[in-house]
Amino acid sequence: MMLLRYVCIIKQGVIMMFANIRKRFIMILAIVVAFTGFGLGVQPVSRATAAELSPYNLKIMTFNIRNGGSGSGDQAWDVRKDRVVNAIDSFGPDVLGMQEGYQFQIDYLLGHLNGPYASIGISRFGNTTNEYNNIMYRSDKFEVVESGQFWLSDTPDIVGSKSPYDTAWPRICTWAKFRSKDNNKAEFYYFNTHFGLTEGAQEQAAYVILDRIAKYAISPNAPVLLGGDLNVQETSNAFLALQNSDLNDTWADAGHSYTDDDGTYSNFDGSTTTGHIDWIFQRNVRQIQSIQINRYNENGHYPSDHYPVQLVVDIPLTGDPAPDRTNFGSPSSQYTDSPAGEDITKAFDHNKLTKYYTPHGTAWIQFRFANESQFVVNRYRISSANDNQTTRDPKNWTVKGSNDGVNWVTLDTRSNQSFELRFQTKEYTFNNATGFEYIRLEITSNGGSALQLSELQLFDYVNVARNAAVSADGYRSGETPEKAVDGTTVGNSKWCSVGSEPHWLQLDLGVRHNFTQFVILHAAAGGENADYNTVAYQIQVSDNGTDWTSEVNVANNKANATTHQVNTFGRYVRLLVTDSTARNGDNSARIYELGVYGQQQGATFYKDGSYGGYAVSLPKGKYTLAELQEAGIRNDDITSLRIYGGATVELYWDNNFQGSKLTLTADQTSLSPYGWNDKTSSLRIY
Repeated sequence: MMLLRYVCIIKQGVIMMFANIRKRFIMILAIVVAFTGFGLGVQPVSRATAAELSPYNLKIMTFNIRNGGSGSGDQAWDVRKDRVVNAIDSFGPDVLGMQEGYQFQIDYLLGHLNGPYASIGISRFGNTTNEYNNIMYRSDKFEVVESGQFWLSDTPDIVGSKSPYDTAWPRICTWAKFRSKDNNKAEFYYFNTHFGLTEGAQEQAAYVILDRIAKYAISPNAPVLLGGDLNVQETSNAFLALQNSDLNDTWADAGHSYTDDDGTYSNFDGSTTTGHIDWIFQRNVRQIQSIQINRYNENGHYPSDHYPVQLVVDIPLTGDPAPDRTNFGSPSSQYTDSPAGEDITKAFDHNKLTKYYTPHGTAWIQFRFANESQFVVNRYRISSANDNQTTRDPKNWTVKGSNDGVNWVTLDTRSNQSFELRFQTKEYTFNNATGFEYIRLEITSNGGSALQLSELQLFDYVNVARNAAVSADGYRSGETPEKAVDGTTVGNSKWCSVGSEPHWLQLDLGVRHNFTQFVILHAAAGGENADYNTVAYQIQVSDNGTDWTSEVNVANNKANATTHQVNTFGRYVRLLVTDSTARNGDNSARIYELGVYGQQQGATFYKDGSYGGYAVSLPKGKYTLAELQEAGIRNDDITSLRIYGGATVELYWDNNFQGSKLTLTADQTSLSPYGWNDKTSSLRIY
């Protein structure tokens, strides 16, 4: 047994205890991390500075490469394949949606393009011997969070199914949700498709895709891109169905005219008058930097009968402000008779392709957070599994919380829920201000005598605007300020201002909070025309309601929903609108929701002194080194911190709450006076 000797020093807001032990474990771990990356399986995350984080830049290309089973002479694949490679490399896309490629064409491109690419998708017949609508992506930059494929028919989940309006070939859409490997708040969806040749099939395809986007991209502020060879021009019913939805055509968004628009079908001869039929649509992109039709050729020899269309955009950082809390802790279930490979751990493994199954129609499953931590869970997601939706999906359930695993408090109850798709995720929120060590999902009814789900995720970040006192410079009858924070857009629930600009919407939260994310749902997010979206605005914070600091400044917005990652403090939040709409003569701001995410109690940790460098906010809880890294704090990387809501912070030199300890109850511009700069390897907040 090692005998430790402690020296205790007490200062204002500080209690320090130093142990005369060396940090061999942490030094060894730091060396391992330096040579292997995050050796604990933790993903690097974005970490906010006081100002808003910059958006994430993306390069997108859609390209019909012409199937390799047709063409001769100069149009044969073996003759033109390197021209295809060079055309793609001339832009260097992050994500490439291809049409008509065969497996051998995809393999050739994977082996010859600059930079590491990977591909997802299956052929239109579900085999490897026919055309794909695959998505290629930079595997060094992105991970695939989830993906899938559906058919543009009456039965979208039936492999090889065809539209009744065009029975020549099956038509498909491949999709994926991507996440940046160096910034896990940079997430987006890409849908890649190839429409048929008849008007009825094209229009059906548009509506099938819109329906699936609504079911897969469940967050209203998620960036979504849809690209492909649509075989239609901008006057078609199919195009208008997409344009009149919450998607916008990026060609028009970038200011290009349709009337002098050159075509995207090259016919292998450099034609530019054959019509614009390759398109990219977007939802919630922050800014379109450029869009071009790439007319790459080699001395008049073209790579395909279509030109690639290439797009450069900035997307907002819309990832969760805090991670799913089921990364650390222990799951359990009412029954332990699940088949091998389908036990309770599969409900918390962050993999939709696995599942928890029990041969019982009702059951409970629960999660206990690690290190006796108590989290204020107020949001959860349930994902359906692979089969038997009518007999195994959860239907009625109750969510409960406990701090001893015996006495339970009901937090949320749902009934008559359904999951229309396999691997579909649905999100549920509820009001809760109490931390719990255990969260239980009691499923009281489903469609049969067995039960399954693929994922249960638990979150604890709070939309504090829901409980704020709200005021505004004015409003229309029935469209009061409170409608902007009621958590819904249903029934035209919005704040609409009156009079001349500027307009303001102000929230009083009662006490000082730490803010990490702002989300605004503009007019089109509520179903109105996109030219009613807020064009220019600021988001300001204040401690007294008089002196304001602008944390967010936006001009020329066209997005339906805007997301802003910050790390700042205040009691008051004000949305100041300086340009309400793009529609001439209309000065009314239309805000369907103003979401303010943050917490009332906890601490914010800074890499540098005087609250400089990156900042990470944490609620009450116990955080090992692995949990700190998951949140975005590197080992031995804390130099200053802010404490709010009466919390107490204990910093430990070693992992697992071992070694020397520093106890803090007040803000610290620097830990240098205590010899604690860049020393922390685990911590507690209570």
